[in-house]
Amino acid sequence: MITDDEINARYESSQDRLIQEIDRMKLPALVDNIRSNPNYMMIDNESQSFGNWNDVKKSKLIESFIINFPVMPIVLYERSDHTHEVIDGKQRLKAIVDFYSNKLVLSELEVKTQLNGCTYATLPYHAKTVLNHRSLSLITIMPLENASPEEIAKIIEIIAERLN
Repeated sequence: MITDDEINARYESSQDRLIQEIDRMKLPALVDNIRSNPNYMMIDNESQSFGNWNDVKKSKLIESFIINFPVMPIVLYERSDHTHEVIDGKQRLKAIVDFYSNKLVLSELEVKTQLNGCTYATLPYHAKTVLNHRSLSLITIMPLENASPEEIAKIIEIIAERLN
């Protein structure tokens, strides 16, 4: 059992604090980073999967970007080798990459119904221009250097649990 004095000492020494970096990245740049460097961000790690989104849910995310609805940020963990593990937002990232890769056909849109049936390649010029100017917020968590692998795993688990 940790005593109050030990807790206070840890707090004062910053031992239990995390570093957070908040950034915004335009969607095309994010997709390019993921495509050009497969180690940049781990989005296909099955151990992180909480179920895959269907095409309708993916389509509605893309529609949200086009009409400028708020989209929750992606939460990442930056490993010591500067790769990133997705703590929260894997399905959002996969939907964006799928759309920009023409693997997603928009369907069951509620506001921009005229875009149903479009892929990124067939998106009208104006909608594509608007989409390409949208950004996604990224929150990167970086534990302090003295954290053990076990402490890091526990931190990631707690963060993921609280976000989901």
